[in-house]
Amino acid sequence: MNLKANRTYVSSAILWLYSSFTLFVLGYMTYQAFRSKKELLSNTFGWPDVFNFANFGKLFAEAGFHRYFFNSVLILAVTLLIVIALSSMVAYGIGRFRFRFKNGLLVYFLIGLMFPVQLGIVPIFLLIRDMGLMNSQWGVVIVLASGLSMPVFLLTTFFEKLPADLYESAKIDGAGEWTTFQRVMFPLASPVVFSICIIMSVQIWNQFFVPLIMLQSEAKKTIPLMIMKFTNNLMYNIDLAMAGSVMATVPILILFFIFSGRVLEGVASGGIKG
Repeated sequence: MNLKANRTYVSSAILWLYSSFTLFVLGYMTYQAFRSKKELLSNTFGWPDVFNFANFGKLFAEAGFHRYFFNSVLILAVTLLIVIALSSMVAYGIGRFRFRFKNGLLVYFLIGLMFPVQLGIVPIFLLIRDMGLMNSQWGVVIVLASGLSMPVFLLTTFFEKLPADLYESAKIDGAGEWTTFQRVMFPLASPVVFSICIIMSVQIWNQFFVPLIMLQSEAKKTIPLMIMKFTNNLMYNIDLAMAGSVMATVPILILFFIFSGRVLEGVASGGIKG
């Protein structure tokens, strides 16, 4: 019993240390974003004379932040729509029907959780190039939307544990397969779908590697690529780098914090068999 309690204390201490360090970094970054470049370089840890929003105004006026923001939002929205549409239909088919190689198909999606996109970037790059989608947001969307493993796994588990009476009731009422899925099963899966949207939104929003490979035109790049451009010459663009990092990080973290309860609820619904 004491050993188990000690492990709990150690785990809690590690998590608290990690969380405290993360909050410190976020707070420090936000604090520095309201300081001028001169103060950042000459008095890094000192208290500023005045807090101002000049860095954020410069970010929009000179760096064109709104363009990168629009590109990131476009990729995020389209990718989420495709992922939810495909994964929900695939998961419904796997979860509600019996067929040969069903377990093999589940293993296929589970294996997808173990391998990052970086491992297959060369054939992916060649495929996207041959499709004529290089330097296009659609190329990024296609690559990111192919990451269906986690959504399919959670939704399959959810559909599997739904009572068969629901399906039979819809059939008795004359509903076809598509109507049953669209009007009965999919609405019931809304907590899991919501959780998937929030979790994948963070991943897609912060995605750096795929846009870096697929996008060359400055007009089509995303927020992480904009920040990379600033950090390439950090001493000159440190004010923009700080402001851009805050605009890229803090809003999505606030969104995740607000809906964290529903995320946990959805993950529990899709990950625990009844």
